[in-house]
Amino acid sequence: MQKTGQKITACCLAVMLLITFFPAGVLAADKPAVSLEQAIKTVKENFEIPPDYTNFTSAYNSFNNTRVWSLTWSAPQGTGAPGGSFNAQVDAGTGEVVNMNFLRPVKQPAQGVQIPAVSRTKALQTATDLLKRLAAKHLSELQPAPDNNQVIPLNYGPVTYSFRWQRLINGIPFPTDGVTIGINGTDGRVVNYNLNWTKASFPPATGAISAAKARQVFDDAGMLQLQYFLPSRIRPLTAGEKAPVKLVYQIHNPSNGVIDALTGKPLVPESGKWIQNYGLPGGKGGAEMGGADQASTPLSPAEQKEIAKTAKLISQDQAAAAVKKWLPIPDNMVLRDVGLGVDWQSPDIRIWSLSWNTTKPGAGEPQYISARVNAQTGELIGFNLPYPNGGLEQSGGMDRPAAQKMAEDFLKQVQPQRFQEVKLDDIVQQPAPMPMLKAGQNPPVQNFNYVRLINGIPFPGNGMTIAVDTVNKKIVSYNLNWPALNFPAPDGILGAKQAVDAFLKYRPLTLSYTQVFGPDGPGEARLVYQPLAEPGMLVSNLIDAKTGAPLDWQGKPISRSGAFHFNDIAGNFAEKEINLLGQAGIFGEYGDAFHPNEKITLISLLRAMLMVKNGVEPTRDLTDQEIIKQADDLGWLTEDQTPNATVSRLTLAKLMVRLLDLDRAARIKGIYVLPYKDAHAISPDATGYVALTWGLGIIKGDGSNFNPDHLTTRAEAAAALVRALEVKQ
Repeated sequence: MQKTGQKITACCLAVMLLITFFPAGVLAADKPAVSLEQAIKTVKENFEIPPDYTNFTSAYNSFNNTRVWSLTWSAPQGTGAPGGSFNAQVDAGTGEVVNMNFLRPVKQPAQGVQIPAVSRTKALQTATDLLKRLAAKHLSELQPAPDNNQVIPLNYGPVTYSFRWQRLINGIPFPTDGVTIGINGTDGRVVNYNLNWTKASFPPATGAISAAKARQVFDDAGMLQLQYFLPSRIRPLTAGEKAPVKLVYQIHNPSNGVIDALTGKPLVPESGKWIQNYGLPGGKGGAEMGGADQASTPLSPAEQKEIAKTAKLISQDQAAAAVKKWLPIPDNMVLRDVGLGVDWQSPDIRIWSLSWNTTKPGAGEPQYISARVNAQTGELIGFNLPYPNGGLEQSGGMDRPAAQKMAEDFLKQVQPQRFQEVKLDDIVQQPAPMPMLKAGQNPPVQNFNYVRLINGIPFPGNGMTIAVDTVNKKIVSYNLNWPALNFPAPDGILGAKQAVDAFLKYRPLTLSYTQVFGPDGPGEARLVYQPLAEPGMLVSNLIDAKTGAPLDWQGKPISRSGAFHFNDIAGNFAEKEINLLGQAGIFGEYGDAFHPNEKITLISLLRAMLMVKNGVEPTRDLTDQEIIKQADDLGWLTEDQTPNATVSRLTLAKLMVRLLDLDRAARIKGIYVLPYKDAHAISPDATGYVALTWGLGIIKGDGSNFNPDHLTTRAEAAAALVRALEVKQ
């Protein structure tokens, strides 16, 4: 018995040791080839972990046939350390570092400006050295990705340089795979590293159709559709204001523009599957009705107008009756929530929102019902009932044609006129992951989207949506989206071929690999042609139907510029400063030419200053008048000047001082001494500005004289601007 007990004790100790060295879920059968100790050593041999990060934790995860050690170092709380963390992941099968992120809070400059102390060239060398150490066995399949569009912002910091190496298989890019490395521009440290390397069998490129054939397939499939497009808005519309609608061409095909390079057909995954694709960009409200104010307080015209408008609305009871006309409400359900609000797309329209529920539904009855009614017309706008119990894996009792008939019979009754102005859209782009249906099985819910047509042109997002519960054979959701908008006539638009030309110029069809995914994770790799944008470019499926320009989610043209790499500054005294501003996306009036000896205009200098202060994107599209107004609001302009006026050296000095918020100090008289021979030619009101820019190293004149009337060149302005930014750090 004693020996038996000793054996049991020994077994228990062995199990405890196994649990200690391998976290829960890592059994002997799943023992990793790379131990935790080996993973820790690999990370510490390749990265510098701050010595104050003495807290350490680890985890082990297994997913998609991949096993990784997750390692985290951090500083103990309450020690006065600045905080942050160092995280790394090591492939437990190969020993490769697959991910690293170093986050350490830094003190931001007072004005939020950060000039990188480490050059991009030096950062690239650091990243390349790390790549050769950590991804040595992958180097033959890696190629540096173009990064001409990468912008290094100066209005917040610290700056991080990002470098990417793209994986090539058989000389063909696989967009998801490769290595990305981030280098801190302040101290040159590696702050992130990511290796993404798919383990799959890739078909050979032999037998692939030509690029010309792929283009023909793209044309024949009608990948682009002429549509009306309502840009998203940051601010809500005011009463009487109508949102602008644009005519666009947009990808509208189940393949999302991807063509199988071996079959020469659009690649449409089977139901429940989807493909990696890099072509994607991708209620209740308002005040409640209250009692009338009986006081004699005078009302404004706007308030009187609102009261008159509200008096014409249907009552709550009438709204409830409008719902019951189309939807049976069980007697045991209670109307609990009611609201009257404004339609966010059309502020002139009021919406009643009503909600019924019960804690004890009868057999086959819903537990809740919500609905919306147009408060002006009594029109049913939408309703929602609970979806069938049992989840998405149960089988429905109706096939899609039968469910469609039920849906359309309802729509023809509730919206007889508008139903004639819609068409069924059965294209679903990038289907969401769903359980695979068994052969012959009907889904428990069938969804239908009827798109609104104007001038025969579809308006996606507008129309009617409806869902049919095929288990209980009833409609469980209906929604009408039909705002009153002004639609431009389809005049002067590009033809279908011209639209494809414009779209593929922005996102050319590229022979590449992609991977098919399903409910069980990643699947087969496919050789495809897919429309890919340049690295660093914002990706959109939209182009303007009149100009062919790619559009963002606000309907604004997407800038193609990004960073600027000026070709006419070699050897210039301000080459370093001009390069820095170009990489930040500033001074791009002439594209990749800078014109260093040209006299700078006031508007060009002010635009550059605002880009530094507020960022490039918020400033890029401002008009000259808007630039002047913002500069005036900031106190930069105290003298009347025209936007296209040239800038004297004295004006440059004043602008740089005001950019640094030192104007008040510059206006103090009698405390400054000027080192210039022509100091007598500078007025007392300007002495402080000249002295400060000399003392701070921003402007030194010609070395002997200040020459206040000297007209500033673009190179001189760029040099002064960067020197001022260095003062702000």
